[in-house]
Amino acid sequence: MERLLQTMVGLLLCTVLCGQDQGVRVFQQAGGAVAWVESVSPDSLHRLRSTGVVLKEQGWLLTTFHGYKHGGTLSARLGTAQLVLGAVVTADAQRDLVVVQVLGTEPAPAWKQVPTLTALTSDAIPTGADAYAIGNPHGTELVISYGLVSGLRPFGGTGRKLLQFSAPISEGNSGGALLDGKARLLGMPLAWHADGGGQALNFALPMEEVFAAVAAPRSDLPVVDEAWLMATRAYRSGNCLRAQELFIGIMQTDTVYAQEAAYRSARCMQRNGDLKNALAVYERLVVVDPLDAKSIYRLGEVLLALGETQRAFELRQRAARLKPELLLSETWD
Repeated sequence: MERLLQTMVGLLLCTVLCGQDQGVRVFQQAGGAVAWVESVSPDSLHRLRSTGVVLKEQGWLLTTFHGYKHGGTLSARLGTAQLVLGAVVTADAQRDLVVVQVLGTEPAPAWKQVPTLTALTSDAIPTGADAYAIGNPHGTELVISYGLVSGLRPFGGTGRKLLQFSAPISEGNSGGALLDGKARLLGMPLAWHADGGGQALNFALPMEEVFAAVAAPRSDLPVVDEAWLMATRAYRSGNCLRAQELFIGIMQTDTVYAQEAAYRSARCMQRNGDLKNALAVYERLVVVDPLDAKSIYRLGEVLLALGETQRAFELRQRAARLKPELLLSETWD
């Protein structure tokens, strides 16, 4: 009986410790292929940070479309080694995928240290398989989390099927690596169940979708608008009168930049002390998009200046829940 108990305890300890050791091995084998990715829009008003994963054999960097949705410059690094990026292979808004050529690293010898990942398609992934997510949530680099795969599941009302898994992820994980216990790449984390009513309902783009996107490349990145660039240059230089004049013209003629032009125009009003009109614009923007965290935040600022402390505090909290980094930096303005 005593020997049986010792055996059971040993098996239990092995289950726990071996699981921990497996996570260590997965990180050691694959973490070096997970990149920090940053994009800066052509107008320099948007700086987005996310995660990417390198497929060394193919010479690709995979990342999300929503992390590069404004276009502009894209940079990536593996630790301290900068990736040398080439042409965009595909920019697929529907799949939320961007694939970019990787030409090497700077310094060049660092490329030898990048691990080669084996990719698995969803038909080779059993339900209940181990799932390790590695990414950069909220700007914290190379965070690993553990869960299980539940297979392909419908995502929202889109009709698409994504790989559902339970490893915890947060904003910033998107574009990273979802790996099994042998450090094979299962997919690219994209989204999570965010309505407050679910837990561990996270989704990744399966690898067959990546290969299909490359086989039928798209270019869904926005075309640079010269009128918009002229307006944002005036805005950045502090010439708010000229910027507002240009933003109004854009709001009247351009559906792509209309909402952003309204926000920037309201910022000019706010800076010039025209709080009443700024308030009206922010309120309209929040009605149009209740998840527009920056407009919610600015609306709270204006209300605070007008003495409506309680509502201002509630809006600030709401904006922070939607986008916590708003409270940490003003560089998003």
